[in-house]
Amino acid sequence: MKQKKIKKILVAILLTLILFLGVKVTYAATSDFTVSPTIPQNQVEGNHGYFNLLMKPGTSQEISINLSNTTSHSITVEMSFARSTTNGNGLAIYDATMDKADESLKYNIEDYVKLPQKEITLAAHSQTAVISKVTMPTSDFNGVLAGGFAFKEKNSESSANPKNGVSIINEYRYVIALVMQQNTKAVSPQLHLNQVEASQINSRNIISANLQNSASAYLQDMNASATVKGITHPELKYSIQSSEMKMAPNSNFDLAIPVSIQGNMANQTSKALQPGKYHLSMTVYGVKNAEGRYQTTVNGQTVKYEYKWNFERDFEIAGAKASKLNRSDPTVRYKEPINWLMIIGIALILIIVLLIFLIFISKRKKDSHKQNDE
Repeated sequence: MKQKKIKKILVAILLTLILFLGVKVTYAATSDFTVSPTIPQNQVEGNHGYFNLLMKPGTSQEISINLSNTTSHSITVEMSFARSTTNGNGLAIYDATMDKADESLKYNIEDYVKLPQKEITLAAHSQTAVISKVTMPTSDFNGVLAGGFAFKEKNSESSANPKNGVSIINEYRYVIALVMQQNTKAVSPQLHLNQVEASQINSRNIISANLQNSASAYLQDMNASATVKGITHPELKYSIQSSEMKMAPNSNFDLAIPVSIQGNMANQTSKALQPGKYHLSMTVYGVKNAEGRYQTTVNGQTVKYEYKWNFERDFEIAGAKASKLNRSDPTVRYKEPINWLMIIGIALILIIVLLIFLIFISKRKKDSHKQNDE
């Protein structure tokens, strides 16, 4: 009984703080609408809840997505379309983005998909079809173009109650993927290691290794293990192992190798990032296949893959870069290294000034004695 009373008191206090402090609460909830694609006849491999279209070069067609308002009031739904990219967690996403397209991307699917408008209003308990026109590039190519339609309910000012300062926003986002291809020829993913450097995520120090899939094909079941060892400081070693990743066609992302504590600090501190030379060793597997040529162990189980890449790279972290990152990492209790050259220089200057002062005093005393003798 006492525990229940304490819980009720804590809830009451929390609600009171929300009312008086005007807290804005944002959370994901059940959506007020549903989205479903109308699968056309040129769909490849059946209906999997997204579009996978087989189209001839230069042809166009209209595709339909059904929206249904499940509420007793009207709602406005925002719509967008974006190419498929790979996020920092190594996942293929379909999100409106301002990121620069990967240099290997020859045909940006965003240039070949047209939405009729950016938003649509649905009456209570109504349905409507959003018609989009898609066009296949005129040139022949193998592989896929990939992107996604995104639908999100538009936030209204009426969701906020100005009297008590509470604003509750429900955010729920649907994404319908679109894959377009001219043929069903298998295209192998092509993985490359680009720049390796010291960086940060959420103000935490990391080693960033940029991985690029330059092929017009998804890299499925990606499993990466990486180790960074110090050359200047051989005792330093950082590593990461991450499986079940997926890279979008013609995309790149930064694989983060932790240097500092990445989660809750729990009263711990991270060691400062040291300047100097380092060496990165990385192995990446891709596309699970029971008949695959390559195998490794994942969670104690042997898994076979079709593809394997090995990368080796030396890189260097400059002193100024390390100092800058350490100062902005809250988990590092960073102290500037002692500049002994500056200290020795200042000491020499002080000694010289002191000697000049002593010589000056000694000279004045001698001059004073001469005057007294005269």
